[in-house]
Amino acid sequence: MSDRSTDAAFEEDFKPRGTIAIVAMFVAMLILLWLSIYLILIVRGVTV
Repeated sequence: MSDRSTDAAFEEDFKPRGTIAIVAMFVAMLILLWLSIYLILIVRGVTV
């Protein structure tokens, strides 16, 4: 019985720090890639 209460307490206190870090790095990489392409287009003078 104590094992289940320990598991329940662990699940309530679990914070997915690794997942949040990976998602944050992914979003930062997408922003940087988009920004680099945007700047290349501005430098080349491409208009829409």
